[in-house]
Amino acid sequence: MLGEVLHVFRRRPRLRSFVDCTLGFAAGHSSAVIEMHRELEVYVGLDVDPVAHEKGRARIEGLLKGSEGLKAYTHLRNFKYIKSVLAGIDEDLLKEGVDGVLMDLGMSSMQVDRSERGFSVLGEGPLDMRMNPQASLKAEDILNSWPEDEVGRILREYGEESNWRSLQRKIVQARADGGLRSTSELVKLIRSSSTGFGGRQGWIKTATRVFQALRIAVNDELQTLEDALYACFDSLSSGGRLAVISFHSLEDRIVKKTFLDIIGNGDENGNFENFKGWNKDETDVGEELWSKQRVEGKHGIVLTKRPITPSEEEEKLNCRCRSAKLRVIQKV
Repeated sequence: MLGEVLHVFRRRPRLRSFVDCTLGFAAGHSSAVIEMHRELEVYVGLDVDPVAHEKGRARIEGLLKGSEGLKAYTHLRNFKYIKSVLAGIDEDLLKEGVDGVLMDLGMSSMQVDRSERGFSVLGEGPLDMRMNPQASLKAEDILNSWPEDEVGRILREYGEESNWRSLQRKIVQARADGGLRSTSELVKLIRSSSTGFGGRQGWIKTATRVFQALRIAVNDELQTLEDALYACFDSLSSGGRLAVISFHSLEDRIVKKTFLDIIGNGDENGNFENFKGWNKDETDVGEELWSKQRVEGKHGIVLTKRPITPSEEEEKLNCRCRSAKLRVIQKV
């Protein structure tokens, strides 16, 4: 969704400062923003994965050779610490705020393809799943030592897995035989719990949901995301924009609800409907036809009633992007 992201930040007359909260291995979004906005004065890139941070930092340093006057900083930090990172760079930067912030919550293919990280359903590796290798909690700890009810809750709430009771029971039973120690052992257990319908795709979908649930729990992703959304919005300048790309319903629900809470609109379930402030006049949004309806609050404007999704052409080029949803909020 590179084109859509660039469009979000193109609307400002000048993009002086920009933060990429999820730098990534290729630093793709950051590179494109830097190349498009030659007026950029301060760039900050964050990533909690040391390998991704190192590779992304090298890419950014390569771009600096052709960007006079641009000060670039990369930090190995979780995006929930954006305010302390900005304050460490320059107190005035945090006080005045930054013009643009991007959060891309997707897993990098390089992370998934590294079997030693334990993210892949199809690879052989340890039950790790830590985004930050320095963190103490691993997926193996949850599977082999957490209370049975907690294991079930994770599968049910974070994986939205309908077969969670059977999986919970088998995971706990496996502890009597030494527990689960590898991704292949967990996948074997999941396959044995499948009903037999759906063939290979059936158990892969179940395994994907289970792996997602464990990854979310290991990295405390949902609470971290919510905290980070508030921190990122606080870090914006007047008129600054925060864009968030999510890849599953749990993330998108949190983004939608938190955006409404930030601006002071929305009901307890994070619904937009039946609230005053909807702007349905397309002429008010100029070229931004993807923002046909906006909801305005005291502190900001949600520019996307419905999330922006990838085009059919992009889905054909990259099947992994088909579940992506982009939401945008602007500070008043």
